[in-house]
Amino acid sequence: MEHIKIQKLAKITYMDFYARVKELARKTRKLSLQDFIYSVGLNHASYYSLQRDGNLPRADEAMAIAQALGTTVEYLLMGTEPENSKKSILDDFQEVIDRHRNPSNSQRVARKN
Repeated sequence: MEHIKIQKLAKITYMDFYARVKELARKTRKLSLQDFIYSVGLNHASYYSLQRDGNLPRADEAMAIAQALGTTVEYLLMGTEPENSKKSILDDFQEVIDRHRNPSNSQRVARKN
């Protein structure tokens, strides 16, 4: 898979991505960036060459980094959390149960037909 070259898109810059990773690695994991990259299973030489060349990691690498830091790829790229990130999986599950127990009128009509 090819790495994406991004200089600036909307409010995304590749340098912001790397700065956020570095900051969170130190704050949340109490690790140097090199130790953090190693702990995620990435090759630190590849990581640094991506950064140097102005590239972002592949999506699977970015997801692994975000998960290890307890954040989202959106935060690493944009500096903002998605609106629904505060919502837990249990909240989503509860909504499904509630909809099943109390279907709306349109769902009741559809079931009868």
